[in-house]
Amino acid sequence: MQVPYASRLPLTVLATALGTASPLAAYAQEVASPGTPSAAAGQVVPTPARPPEEAAKADPVDTGEIVVTATRREQRIQDVPIAISAIGAEAIQERQVTQVSDIIKLSPNSQVSYPYGEGGPPNFVIRGISSTDYSPNQSKPIAIYVDEGIRNLQAFESMPVFDVERVEVLRGPQGTLYGKNATGGAVNIVSIKPGFTPEGYVTASYGNFNRVRLQGAVQAPLVDGVLSMRVAGLYVHDDGVFRNLAPGAGDLNQTDLFAIRGALQFEPSPDFEATLRYNHVSSGGRNYAPIAANIDFNDPAILFPGNNLASLPGSNRNGLGFFESSLSRTPKRDIRIDGVNLVMKWNASETLTFNSVTTYDWGRWIDVVDSDGLEIAVESPFVTRGKNLKQFVQEFRLATSFAGPFNLQAGAMYTNDSADAGFDFRLFTDPGCGAACSTGLTPTGRGLTQTNDFLQKRDSYSAYLRGELEIATDLTVTGGVRFSRDKVAVRNYNAFLGDTADQFAVTTISNVSDRRTFNNTSFEAGVNWKPVKEVLLYASMREGYRTGAVNAQAFSDPSEVNFAPPETARTFEAGFKSTLLDRALTINGSLFQTDYKNQQVIVPEGLLLPLRSISEARVRGFEGEVTAKPTDRVTLGVGVGVLDPKYGAEAVVTGTSGIDVAGNQIANSARFSLNLNTNLVLAKLDDATVEFNADGVYTSRVFYDIGEVLSQEGYWLANARVAYNAERFSVGAGVKNLFNEKYVSYGLQLRALGFDFLQRGVPRMYSADVTFRF
Repeated sequence: MQVPYASRLPLTVLATALGTASPLAAYAQEVASPGTPSAAAGQVVPTPARPPEEAAKADPVDTGEIVVTATRREQRIQDVPIAISAIGAEAIQERQVTQVSDIIKLSPNSQVSYPYGEGGPPNFVIRGISSTDYSPNQSKPIAIYVDEGIRNLQAFESMPVFDVERVEVLRGPQGTLYGKNATGGAVNIVSIKPGFTPEGYVTASYGNFNRVRLQGAVQAPLVDGVLSMRVAGLYVHDDGVFRNLAPGAGDLNQTDLFAIRGALQFEPSPDFEATLRYNHVSSGGRNYAPIAANIDFNDPAILFPGNNLASLPGSNRNGLGFFESSLSRTPKRDIRIDGVNLVMKWNASETLTFNSVTTYDWGRWIDVVDSDGLEIAVESPFVTRGKNLKQFVQEFRLATSFAGPFNLQAGAMYTNDSADAGFDFRLFTDPGCGAACSTGLTPTGRGLTQTNDFLQKRDSYSAYLRGELEIATDLTVTGGVRFSRDKVAVRNYNAFLGDTADQFAVTTISNVSDRRTFNNTSFEAGVNWKPVKEVLLYASMREGYRTGAVNAQAFSDPSEVNFAPPETARTFEAGFKSTLLDRALTINGSLFQTDYKNQQVIVPEGLLLPLRSISEARVRGFEGEVTAKPTDRVTLGVGVGVLDPKYGAEAVVTGTSGIDVAGNQIANSARFSLNLNTNLVLAKLDDATVEFNADGVYTSRVFYDIGEVLSQEGYWLANARVAYNAERFSVGAGVKNLFNEKYVSYGLQLRALGFDFLQRGVPRMYSADVTFRF
């Protein structure tokens, strides 16, 4: 199935509307506290070589260039031999960003899909690598780090973006320094550390759908020069962005988000610092409502053939627009996450630094939805349960900064996570279904229910070593290795079949327990050359590893409680970074090939969607980013990504599905993406500026399944904002999804139930905002 989109805007039209654009890398050249007037975003000022500890404390505004920690040490982004994009605090504030997904989409060859709607945990896609498994116990192949602590369960990835210093997007495998689950890349979210100057800000905005957004922060020294604190918060509430025509039921995909972060900064001496953070996130509201597509309840191959569903009112979304639903049932989303993060740094000498990162998170995720999105009950409710979620992360790192030609980084990491996970399905329980659905498993029951529940625990141990050797002036070779050992255990795996009278009528799986141990050694090697001061050439080989996983979709038989093997990715890459014309023009590019083994996928097998794997895939691609600043008022640029993402000629899907995927486009990947962004200073006043910001993202056709059945045609998304920025306050107005594009952000084949499950992207949203700083 192809999902059409409403506004097919030629590139020339959008380019004219936006002026031109600057890719995400343009915003990596500046960082400021949220709400400050914009500096010259594209102006890059030379940064003298400094020890890492000094670079960490330096104000990036002074240099006009962001300092990133992609290689676990502070470097200018143009000196990092990795394909990386970053966005600083000022640009995040300008675009009123609250989700990591809003940032990732601005990076070349990067997309986002939303299995649980835009309020739930997203699925990130980098260079064609992603996950098709939506189960609450799984980790994804894009490693998400928040203040240096990895997020091992997707519920913990729901952290909104607020009061952050920067977000870094690393493309390609990052196995040596970032460890497991970074086969596609990694994302670093770095929140603002408390400073020793009293300050604060508050931002309030209001828009359509009665959307209210409040964000603010305050910091103050507690002991001058030694101890300081910062508290930041975010609140977002709206009435729902999908109109629900059912009387009194309330509109759908509603946001009710509250997040708070408290932080203490402790610096008892120039050689030691510690940052302690506490985070809380609560995300609720009426849940999403998918679109049921390709409906055919008369197909004799589906469950309960001969049912009467096709003749019931509302069985085919008749009379409903793209952004409309008609549901009397309005199930809720419930995500509650708490966490503590402690980062310590000790400069043991002028040449030796120790770092410690400790993270502990806990919470729950209960997602209840009408997954057919129809007035009738075909599959509803569909409940995803992730209870008693916990994770602990401890990492120790050592880094040298010798004046000589050789330096190294070494570290060890232990992670532990656990989850009480499961699903509840209610199938064909509508009273109007007819006699075909009345032959339940009990005398008085109707339809079919499927329930499972299990406890998962994972322990991971890893150690790594990475070195850099300067073999000649401006010529450096690098190498690294990481060994990982992961223990994945499942116990008390139970599953039941039933009907409306007794959900647990038949026990199909009883207290099954199993465990696996997975070992991996990942390598990297590279060479970096600066033929002139402002040009970096690099070539590298990097490997990544995603741990093996238990099938969370076992319902019918104990043999379904099995494990998918680990994924691996190996990328060969050659690239360059250049800053030209007195730093008014930046041009970066790279060519790469990734060999991708054992991708973990869910595959339709009758009523089941078990976890399987695909033996081989290959991704070849190109990325280019150009940023120009022709005047101090204009920043322009473009980012482009081109991929050839294919399953191998002999690709085999494990299990009994029999789906032939040889040569198919990798699920969730796009062959072409284009990012356009611009920043225009429309007027300079005595103590203020009037600015216009806009961005546009084009994504080519994406298949949401491995069999190339469900797809979304290419489409544009564009955002724009104009603002008056003074020293103490800002006023702005903006719009997201400017052209009200109708597009699908996720698809799941449910043909055994008579329809396909499609998630809609949100409609046009506009708002006005004001920020006060003190």
